[in-house]
Amino acid sequence: MKKYHCILLLLVMPVIGFAQKQWTLADCINHALQNNIQIQQANIVSQSSQSQWRQARHNRLPAVNASLSDGFGFGRTLGPDNIFINQNSNSADGSLNMNIPIFQGSRITHEVAARRHDFMAAVADHERIKNDVSLTVVSHFLNVLLQKEHLKIAQQQRSLTDTMLHRIEILVQNGREPISRLYELKAQSANDAFNITGAKRNLRLALLDLAQLLNLEDVGNFAISAPDFDFDISQMPIPTVIFENAIVTLPNVRAEEHRLESSKRNLDIARSAYFPTVSFGVSTSTGYFHLFGLEYPIINAQFGTQISQNWRSFVGMSVNIPIFNRFSVRTNVSQSRLQIEHQELQVRQARNAIYNDIQRAMLNAHVSRDRYLAAANAVRANRQAFEFVEQAFASGRTTFFDMQQSRNNLERAQSEQVQAKYEFIFNVKVLEFYNGREIGF
Repeated sequence: MKKYHCILLLLVMPVIGFAQKQWTLADCINHALQNNIQIQQANIVSQSSQSQWRQARHNRLPAVNASLSDGFGFGRTLGPDNIFINQNSNSADGSLNMNIPIFQGSRITHEVAARRHDFMAAVADHERIKNDVSLTVVSHFLNVLLQKEHLKIAQQQRSLTDTMLHRIEILVQNGREPISRLYELKAQSANDAFNITGAKRNLRLALLDLAQLLNLEDVGNFAISAPDFDFDISQMPIPTVIFENAIVTLPNVRAEEHRLESSKRNLDIARSAYFPTVSFGVSTSTGYFHLFGLEYPIINAQFGTQISQNWRSFVGMSVNIPIFNRFSVRTNVSQSRLQIEHQELQVRQARNAIYNDIQRAMLNAHVSRDRYLAAANAVRANRQAFEFVEQAFASGRTTFFDMQQSRNNLERAQSEQVQAKYEFIFNVKVLEFYNGREIGF
């Protein structure tokens, strides 16, 4: 029996180990980068762009095609005397063709360059989405830590209430306090329990949002571990070179710049249609023909004999000169110029977006830092006030309403302090990210 218990324990231990796994921020980011659907879609787009770039390079190669045909004719056909007769026939043909582009107005060269810039833009988009997902993971991760802090504050308030409730119970039993105070504290204890339930709910929702962002299937056992980061409220990044570093390191502007270069190449592609195209062609073919019901040894020779004797080859050059194409070339050139102007505006917009994001993050960091410092002072002052009111309430020198109001002020200050703390941490991490540092603690 002990043997079976040991086997069962060995089977259960991996499950228990998995259930107790604590996800770090690095674990969350790495898992999101590997499993996020948006990142996977962007990777597919970049692979498709790479395939188009490869095909553009392959367009310089010769095009070789083979064809085979076999058919039966019924009714009138051309006879051996070069006169149409009513006779059924059978014919078969085979050919091999090769076409080599000689000159196409440098169209292939421009297409290769354009598709290369499209591929580089897709790669930059892939990097941008990975960065966006990483920042979103950091935001959700910090939100979980924030909700843990709120739950801790609610539990501390419940502990204070229970301590005072125990003290008042003793005083009421000794007849030193009215029973109304006991009822007031019991009501407050029930209200604290309700607040803890709400804080737990918010924590579970925050964990669920993070798990769904990571595309996890098992969210019931999902838990995170708080990082050991140094929280120094006095350290504030100086945004002197953040914007210049962001323009160089971030893929946002780089993607739009590659699209701008691609649109310029597309203009060259449109202009190439003004030029003639020259190609070199080689072909060889053979065939078989048979008239049914007639004996013509020359015409109805054996299949192998006809195939070997009917070979014919062709070598030549072809030139296609555009003369009038209903102004389609001029329209395409005009559209390409407009696309260049549009893409130049996209580059400017990407630069402005990064600059605005940096300014916003810097402003939010300053505001959250000031809020944290103010809330920290408020916490110290309200804690002293609450301790004084708590002692006064225990000695009967103040009302339960006064004590409750003082405790609510302390709880509100604590909540604002942790809220400002994690807002400051997130905005500082955003600024560090724009400055070229890796995301993490």
